Amino acid sequence: MKLFSGQYLYLFSVEFILFGIYYLLLSTLPIHIIQIDGTLATVGIVMGIAAPIAAMLIPISGYLIDNWNDKKMIAIGLAFNIGSLLFMPLIKLPVFFVLVDLTRRFGTATTSTATRSRILEIVPQTKRGEGLSVFTTSHNLGTALMPPIGLYILDRYGFTGVTIFCILLILIGLIIVKLLDEPSKFIKDDRRDLNKTLSISKFKQSLRLKTWIPPLTLLMMVLAFFGCLTFIPLISEERSIPNYYSFFTVYGLTVFVSRLFVGKFSDRYGREIIIIPCILMCSLAMVVLAFSYTLTTLWVTAVMFGVGWGCAFPTLLALASDYSFENAEGQTQSIMSASFSIGTALGGAIIGLVSETFTFEVSFLVLAALLMLTLLIFSLDFKSQYLIKTKR
Repeated sequence: MKLFSGQYLYLFSVEFILFGIYYLLLSTLPIHIIQIDGTLATVGIVMGIAAPIAAMLIPISGYLIDNWNDKKMIAIGLAFNIGSLLFMPLIKLPVFFVLVDLTRRFGTATTSTATRSRILEIVPQTKRGEGLSVFTTSHNLGTALMPPIGLYILDRYGFTGVTIFCILLILIGLIIVKLLDEPSKFIKDDRRDLNKTLSISKFKQSLRLKTWIPPLTLLMMVLAFFGCLTFIPLISEERSIPNYYSFFTVYGLTVFVSRLFVGKFSDRYGREIIIIPCILMCSLAMVVLAFSYTLTTLWVTAVMFGVGWGCAFPTLLALASDYSFENAEGQTQSIMSASFSIGTALGGAIIGLVSETFTFEVSFLVLAALLMLTLLIFSLDFKSQYLIKTKR
């Protein structure tokens, strides 16, 4: 079976549009909230509260992806985004953005969970790591291209222009979704049979530790990594580091290049051999960042983050798929999406609170320690799985 089929490219395009809009709004929505008399606290509430609430709803979409129709769930997630965008220009009280941002985030998580689930169905099982790692480069392209476009449109045409541009992109995405194959009857029948035969014993098996290792690891890495990304500009301004915005360029290029190769490596040699050094590298990056006072050390941090996070994210998605029950990819990936959402919300909050009480250095060192604890848990689970395999 060919890896990069037409269906793969359709899904890649939808994911690029989805996350392009996500990062475009991440750069323009806070500015708009300030423009309509919001405060920095309001921005924090809007951008922070919606994510964990959406995370609690995401498993519902995972169930529907597995037991109904993943193609329709991709379209429904995009439709949620359109619905939220239609209301955004009409809001005059900044706090009401919490509701529309919740809708948007739920729609984004639903579509992205469904696209990953479909990717895992169409790529060969022996190439899941490669399929997911290349697929997630769509996020990097969205990060690199869309925020500057969004800021240009905001400056030229206002926030209404931004929302119109986003809606047009989503409509293109919906047209692409029409080109996706329908789920086969065989798969649908299998899912019905799975629902009928799912027993209490299988439910208990799903609660075993190893099933929760990938989402727990992802949660801790996102919490640390995205928390730091949020505060890179503030740290750099406080420490008078010139041209600090180049951090994001170095980071983006490193992630993009590393993801082109890591998937094939993880398929051949195993997921854990990638994830363990990645956790360690991100933990060390926290320590370097804690004591970064020059542009050079900031670049070193960017490369370490780029390799660590860039390689770990798709590999953790593949590992979660390896642990998943047959025909339960949607539910598995929805839990990963929920972990991602919670981590993005809590990371900035933890660094902000610890830094207010102590310093930025202390907050980064705390996160480095949490990652080392995560590494210990992951390594112990990996060792136990290895011992079980060797005994067999």
